[in-house]
Amino acid sequence: MIAGITPRPVAPGSRAFIALIAAIMTLTAMSIDINLPAIPATAHALGAGLTTTQLTVTLFFAGFAIGQLLWGMLSDRTGRKPAMLVGFVLYEITTLGCALAPDIATLLSLRVLEGFSAGAAAVLGRAVIRDLFEGPQMARILSLALAAFVTAPIIAPSIGAVILSLAGWRWIFGFLAVYGAVLMVLAALFLEESLKTRNPTALRPGKLVEAFAAVFLDPRSRPWATVTILIFGTLTTYLTNASAVFMAGYGLGASAFGGAFAVIAACSSAGNLLNSRLVRRFRLPRVVRAALAAACLCAILALAVAATDFGGVEALIASLGLFFVAFGLVVANATTLALQPHGAIAGSAAAALGFAQTVVPAGIASLVAALYDGTARPMLAAIILLVAASLLVSARSSAR
Repeated sequence: MIAGITPRPVAPGSRAFIALIAAIMTLTAMSIDINLPAIPATAHALGAGLTTTQLTVTLFFAGFAIGQLLWGMLSDRTGRKPAMLVGFVLYEITTLGCALAPDIATLLSLRVLEGFSAGAAAVLGRAVIRDLFEGPQMARILSLALAAFVTAPIIAPSIGAVILSLAGWRWIFGFLAVYGAVLMVLAALFLEESLKTRNPTALRPGKLVEAFAAVFLDPRSRPWATVTILIFGTLTTYLTNASAVFMAGYGLGASAFGGAFAVIAACSSAGNLLNSRLVRRFRLPRVVRAALAAACLCAILALAVAATDFGGVEALIASLGLFFVAFGLVVANATTLALQPHGAIAGSAAAALGFAQTVVPAGIASLVAALYDGTARPMLAAIILLVAASLLVSARSSAR
């Protein structure tokens, strides 16, 4: 009992359960996006270059990618809840350290560790859902959680800007520490352990290799894992290039860009909500293939708009919004199909998939960013290629 509150685990599948899992999964996005407006101020305060200070994002992602591997394996050994709570404790320590960092080197080092600890929330949220649900029901719950999860990138930059204007960049990390502490308490009080059977050998190094092999060599999961990685490549490519395309290419100001970003993110959320209904009526592979075909058409439309400037930036935002509605119909279903065969190692399987869908898309997005020519064309061409490859892989899958 904490302060007179009697722990009472929320029922799996209930609105409270979905809200809690979604909130836990937002920790990573919140930790990245809330700090974006403060990067110039942080660089000035610590006497560092802007390029160096931007590494606070890159290094967070590096720690996050590696962290997912450990937390997934650890949770298969100890249970989801203990591993998640340890991750939260480490997150609190490193986030408070970021708030007190005396120089840029210290801040960068702590951001790696902060990303590492945040990996627990991301991978274990998916593992809990896999433990408790299967098939269309899992896709539905994951879609609803992702619909709520998408709100983080919409509101986080605005929260960061307000905190920066009122109290300075260090208090952004103070806010994150409070946010993480609240999630930790909620998880401790209301999240029930979902792992039924613990694996005492889960932390052996060979088990990690086995998890990657299970996800990427098993013909039941390999196509859908590949689709998941490629479709996340479209998201990462968009996120990496959006500010350059809209602000430098189309001349949008910060507030206008924030509005465009929010509209497109809301479209992804709408896609996830729509998917939660569609999976009750249609088989998951069918929904994924239809959504990928629609996404490919929307991306081609966006490229045509960018190439001809027909309709201007408004038409580009609209076509990208339609693309991300289709995107929302793919992610939860492809993830479900990839993890479905591996319930016995759900934590490690989710970690392997999470690592791959973080690292590979980041490499793709960086390459596309290097090709930026002042227009949206390189970004959209890359997105078309990634979606077309996803559609080809899904079409060749043996799943029906």
